[in-house]
Amino acid sequence: MRIFSAPTSQLPPIGKVRQYSVEDLAKALRYLRNIYNPEVRGTRRVDTKERLSSPAALDGHSSYLSSQTFLDAMRSDAFERSHAIRWLTTVVSQAYHFSDSSDADSANAAAQEILLQDAASLLAVCAGPASAGILSRTFRFLSEGGDISVQLTDIPLQNQDYSSVGAQTWGGSCLLAEMLAASPEKFILPMVRDGDIAYWRALELGAGTGLASITLAKILERRADNFDAHPATVVASDFHPSVLANLENNIKANLLPPVPNHTRLSISTHFLDWSHFMQHKPRTHPFDEPFDLILGADIVYEVEHANWIKACVEQLLRKPGLAGTQIPSAHFHLVIPLRPTHLLECRMVEEVFNFGDAERSDLTPSVPHPSHSLCIMSKDIITCEAHGDVRARGDARAAEVEYVHYVIGWCVIGSQICM
Repeated sequence: MRIFSAPTSQLPPIGKVRQYSVEDLAKALRYLRNIYNPEVRGTRRVDTKERLSSPAALDGHSSYLSSQTFLDAMRSDAFERSHAIRWLTTVVSQAYHFSDSSDADSANAAAQEILLQDAASLLAVCAGPASAGILSRTFRFLSEGGDISVQLTDIPLQNQDYSSVGAQTWGGSCLLAEMLAASPEKFILPMVRDGDIAYWRALELGAGTGLASITLAKILERRADNFDAHPATVVASDFHPSVLANLENNIKANLLPPVPNHTRLSISTHFLDWSHFMQHKPRTHPFDEPFDLILGADIVYEVEHANWIKACVEQLLRKPGLAGTQIPSAHFHLVIPLRPTHLLECRMVEEVFNFGDAERSDLTPSVPHPSHSLCIMSKDIITCEAHGDVRARGDARAAEVEYVHYVIGWCVIGSQICM
């Protein structure tokens, strides 16, 4: 139910709840869940297309913007939340007395039981920590070794400080986590090194609630036997203190602490300011060593971010080994949504990284001494279903969300080789 109206006007009257069918009450429950415990928008893949050019301008998404404004207002309205709690309490207390057009049978009894459980669950959300804007969700992803489940907590913005937007789980991180689970071989390269270098390191920029980092760590846990005696490391980084605190709690809630003498996998949280890399400040642990994989989802929402991120990745992504070595190439996977309000920020990504093709003016044999430069190696446009807080209004595009997935790696300037 995706209607722009408050619970006090949308829900069946409390005094007449018993007169409504289970189906009608279930619709009302879905409406309340969209407000107080919504799914993350745009996470179910529909289509993937390889693109080599810049994205076209998008329009027709004003319904999402209006819907989000409405939802934010409803969640912060104490009176509306109180009414929703009273309504849910009534539903739970009278769940087995609802009228229904069909005769009582096992199917109807099952529907009533589901309604009771859903209402009780949502009541706990509305009356518990979520009353302060805290949401808990469970994400499940299909994977060859068995489904991966991640339990996350979102927390509200700190005094409307939008640098703390990572306190919520965004669709891009859901998509990236799903891609990690479905095709880990595209992200986790074989751990083959020269000499004594036999470890594997991954970094997530702007990790937020930690969905991608935790999913990656769970995949690595299953592959721990492949690490021999050398550890694999996942570093989940962010900027805002409240985001980092929530990120650490989410990691602790999902992953067992390291067992003594069995430290082949470690995951940790760290503060990271991308802008510092523009100033070439000294790097401290754990950023004093390069990473084999860098992840970023929904992290470009200011114009300057693309330049900061490039400077950061240039210094932190492991450079290719010498010719003839067995060190695998390192990559930066970036997923960003094609938001109509952030098209300039999206275009900046392609301007600062460029594409690693033979037509680039700086990839010419005239360069006397080849060096490495970050280039976009591939670009996919991924279409996902929107749900929960989006209303299609007859426009198919409004019921979908588009993301761009960039794979960025090292190009050898002067030889037109991408690695």
